[in-house]
Amino acid sequence: MASSSALILFSLLIFSFSALAISKCPSASDEKVSLSLYYETFCPGCSEFIVHELPKIFKNRLIDIVDLNLVPYGNANLLKNGTIICQHGPFECFLNTVEACAINSMPEYEYFEFIRCTENFIAEGKAEESSSCLDKTPGHGKILHDCYTSGRGQKIELQYAKVTAALNPPHEYVPWVTVNEVPIRMDIENFMKYICKAYKGTSTPKACKELPKGIIPAEPKLNMKVCRVNDASRMTKPRPRGITGWKF
Repeated sequence: MASSSALILFSLLIFSFSALAISKCPSASDEKVSLSLYYETFCPGCSEFIVHELPKIFKNRLIDIVDLNLVPYGNANLLKNGTIICQHGPFECFLNTVEACAINSMPEYEYFEFIRCTENFIAEGKAEESSSCLDKTPGHGKILHDCYTSGRGQKIELQYAKVTAALNPPHEYVPWVTVNEVPIRMDIENFMKYICKAYKGTSTPKACKELPKGIIPAEPKLNMKVCRVNDASRMTKPRPRGITGWKF
């Protein structure tokens, strides 16, 4: 009887210490740095950043300390009747919505690879062929189709419209990158430095240790392919057949 009571007491003590240890351990989400990209699918600078820069955080595993937030809405305009007018036309609205569906329906690495693949086709002037990117994520075609045709994708885009409109300071162009809600403006090539500087965790990632020290704000790049808010000169007219030619 005594041994049984001692065993129960010992078990309770172990449970108490375990609970205390868990409660004192900081959660992974508390340590992560928020990285947000506000973009639109047909903006050259956005495609370039997604295809050539963002993949680096997956390759060097900096993604482990990042809370990645992609918002495919950009410089679109929301009318009073709920209609969204995109800067580069209907096909951009279509792919903005498809990518929004991917972000909200697929695991992080899979949706990012789909978006990277799609943006690569767009950058090469082959937007109509980007539906082939679904071949890399078997089974997700129907999920994206259902999301788009059911109107769920449109609802997500309307939410992105609110999030983008609420930015403080307001975005001036896309790609618009923020680290912990602070815009890094034209210095997006150094976005990993900003992530490392903002990281407050106890164990510095190897990727951060390998980056050059310090952050020096870059001079505005005159050749940076940004798409500015209400800049009509950036507007293009993608071929209408692109939408009908895109298959889930």
